[in-house]
Amino acid sequence: MSITEHSSYKTFGWRSDFDSRALAAEFAEIVNHDRVLHGSEARRRFPGDSSWLTYIHAHHGTPLSCQDVVVTPKSTQEVAAILRLASRLRVPVTPVGGASGVQGAANANCGGILLNLLEMKRVRQVDLISLTCTVEAGVVVKALEEQLNEQGLSFTHYPASAEWASIGGCVAARGSGVLSTKYGNIQDHVLSAEVVLPSGDIVQLPTVPRHGVGPELTQLFVGSEGTLGVITAVRVKLRRLPSRRSFSVFRFASLSQGIEAGRLIMTSGVRPTVMRLYDKEAAVHSLDRAVQAGLDSETMLIMVDGEHASLVDAESAICREFCLAQGGRELRPSIAEAWWANRYVFYRPPYTPQLPQIWCTMDAVADFSHIEALYRNVTQAMREAIDPSWGMTVRTHLSHWFEWGSMIYPRFAIPKGPDDLNGALKLHDEVVRAAALAAIEAGGIINDHHGVGMRLAPYLEQQLGAAGMMLLRQIKGGLDQNQVLCPGKLAMC
Repeated sequence: MSITEHSSYKTFGWRSDFDSRALAAEFAEIVNHDRVLHGSEARRRFPGDSSWLTYIHAHHGTPLSCQDVVVTPKSTQEVAAILRLASRLRVPVTPVGGASGVQGAANANCGGILLNLLEMKRVRQVDLISLTCTVEAGVVVKALEEQLNEQGLSFTHYPASAEWASIGGCVAARGSGVLSTKYGNIQDHVLSAEVVLPSGDIVQLPTVPRHGVGPELTQLFVGSEGTLGVITAVRVKLRRLPSRRSFSVFRFASLSQGIEAGRLIMTSGVRPTVMRLYDKEAAVHSLDRAVQAGLDSETMLIMVDGEHASLVDAESAICREFCLAQGGRELRPSIAEAWWANRYVFYRPPYTPQLPQIWCTMDAVADFSHIEALYRNVTQAMREAIDPSWGMTVRTHLSHWFEWGSMIYPRFAIPKGPDDLNGALKLHDEVVRAAALAAIEAGGIINDHHGVGMRLAPYLEQQLGAAGMMLLRQIKGGLDQNQVLCPGKLAMC
């Protein structure tokens, strides 16, 4: 089944006989009327997330995000009242933060209510003893980081979309950041959460993770993409700003050598803050555009940071030993320093793709036993998915490493797709399908940190199995009996 045929693109049969003006009036009883939009203004002001799917539909005048009303709460109590009313009326609700996601998850594709959380932007508490912070869902990552930096602290979650992404969105999508190899993905930052269930009940989850009082409920909502409850606040770990950063760069004759160097580093107990391994295509045509170093082969960038200079130097030296032992040739560290200084340029023009291009990142993850097969199978499947005459490029790097494995980040780009919407979607879907199925066949997981959204929903059951999907749907049904939260997302309805 193609993405465009999947039920996530369709309206299911939730109540749709309401008048948007009358609906807006009902929600204005909960929040001030100036925080409610309806009709065409609601869709114009909130066009959807940052996925190619959203852009191409909007370009053809058939927007994916077709909300009837936008409601902007400022408190958890207002969120609870909104969900109580929506559940009673059986009106779909789609929470949204910074709308920086790239999988279509934040689109109100079944209409109803778009719940804009960006006005929930208080930092409720900074605990300087425990080094934790309680922050509301609408706080933008960059704004939080800047506020913490003034106190010598850091959140250490640096997604590429930091200047747009909200904390709640990062948690709901189980996002990652460029420092994840040392500090972890967002789930490793979150200690606890405040969640509003579809019924309107407010749940304060345990204040610390991995406790001995039953299942870890906080993690149930991490990565749930808004389908199980609305995250209104989270308690996260903080760290002190590093006093030292050490950079190094290595050229490898093959990607296999670089992967083995990375594996040895990660299984040795050393934790570089950043370790990015680019295949030749990505090194020459993507990385080198930002660093201007004349790169001509597989390239690994490493950054080690910390509060103790001697420890940083020791870890950096160990990384160097592993890379040299695998045939790496050391290049000047200024290349990695230039990448660090320019790391966000890849997500702005002229680096970021624009219509009429077709583009997508098919990040997938596997353990070290399967990671090379994952890279080989997925990139080959993508290249062979469509006719070469389309001129598609595939450029891949490995940017998030774990003690048990790594991930691949292959981005495809087609210079110009078909002029008609269905033709463009078909071409896009063919590449996505080939990559997703190849990842599963290679023993990998079809996504590392961008989430499922609308793009990968057709392949979730193949990933989890029939029993896994049944379990997921039973959890959804138990929490959201009227199926009002994000209907159709995560292949649940």
